[in-house]
Amino acid sequence: MLYWLISILGIILTIFLVVGVHEFGHFLIARLVGVKVLRFSIGFGKALFRLHDKKGTEYVIAAIPLGGYVKMVDETEEEVAKKDLPFAYNRQPFWKKLAIVAAGPFFNLLFAFLIYCSLFLIGFIGIVPIIGQIKPDSIAAEAHVKPNQEIIRINDEKTPTWTSIIVSLLQNVGDKTEITLTTKELNSAKNNQYQLNLAHWKVDNLKPDPLDSLGIVPYEPKIPAMVGKISRHSTAQNLLKTNDKILAVNNQKIIDWYDLQEIIDKNPLKKLDFKILRDKKIMVIPIPVGSQRDLLFHQHGYIGFSPQFEWPKMLLRAQKYNLSGSISHAWYEIKIFTYLNFLVIGKLLTGKISFSSLGGPITIFESAGVALNHGFVQFFSFIAFLSISIGLINILPIPGLDGGHILFQLIEVIIRRPVPLRFQILFYRLGFIFLLLLITQALINDLQRL
Repeated sequence: MLYWLISILGIILTIFLVVGVHEFGHFLIARLVGVKVLRFSIGFGKALFRLHDKKGTEYVIAAIPLGGYVKMVDETEEEVAKKDLPFAYNRQPFWKKLAIVAAGPFFNLLFAFLIYCSLFLIGFIGIVPIIGQIKPDSIAAEAHVKPNQEIIRINDEKTPTWTSIIVSLLQNVGDKTEITLTTKELNSAKNNQYQLNLAHWKVDNLKPDPLDSLGIVPYEPKIPAMVGKISRHSTAQNLLKTNDKILAVNNQKIIDWYDLQEIIDKNPLKKLDFKILRDKKIMVIPIPVGSQRDLLFHQHGYIGFSPQFEWPKMLLRAQKYNLSGSISHAWYEIKIFTYLNFLVIGKLLTGKISFSSLGGPITIFESAGVALNHGFVQFFSFIAFLSISIGLINILPIPGLDGGHILFQLIEVIIRRPVPLRFQILFYRLGFIFLLLLITQALINDLQRL
């Protein structure tokens, strides 16, 4: 139940933060340059909540949480009262209209920048990217990559965390080339270099995992099946005790925490016999397994206790900087994710990445819920990346997006007259059809992932 509540909170926060920041950019600049705003809406369709301010702006939370909009006084959309004509969007000079439209994407990027600055200032812990296993007959195996080494660079890019490795690998998806993997041996200062041939690299379109498709399995320390913290009101509360060691479940030997987790997950609403070691005594305790469903309604077994374990310090890397360092690293994150977004768009258009890899609203909402359940650092990192993506997608010159409005404004400046209304309508319809097809494809991908 708690997982569900946190997940729903994550979805709501994602919508309000990412969409709200984007639309607030349009709203704020419109107000500053003297354009009258009629409505500020998060979501589309039927209004669930509304209020008005003294300037006549209506603030709305609507039923369909797939975006938002700011409605301004505009003669091209409806008849405007004579007293409001000086405040109409369509009567403003080019620079004002451009500032209003560009403000949405800009605020998304600024918001992401501030999040990254804050995270680097506060500090967070990342996992050192150590190779655990190499899958047989994989690209990494053919390159003779060895386990128990830290990946320190891919080509010329430093890779201090697994996230930076994923970003580096995504830049090469679809390219029939080679990448250089530089590693450092754990017990010495010796570095090794491996050439990974990507000529036959195949990434799962629906569930792309660059590391797994190369045959690289991240190192995870063995977590003993030892009972740590027990949740209140759980099925284990009165049956297990802290420091109990789980030896077997239904006569199936338990090696580590992952074995135990897998058995519990696969047996919701069943009673399992736990063989445990407690105070040097072995005993068997029948424990009923509860259940919980994830956001995709998949049922999982649940008992309600966590392992007694702490990550070894040698596997963790602290990332914390002063103000100047935080600004520098935040700017780098913006640059690399901006480049990555445009690179992926280019690969989609050239066929190097399949449109089957696109994620729709279900994927975004699920990711938001999972991220918040993993903590605020991961959640706000997700929010920052999503904010960058939303901002950049909106500046594409597609009618219906902010970039489409900017395109028409630039054409208007060049030809020194408004683009004929019939052409605007035609292009907006084409843009709408394109966006509808894209959203439909993303939804189909989401449903296939279920």
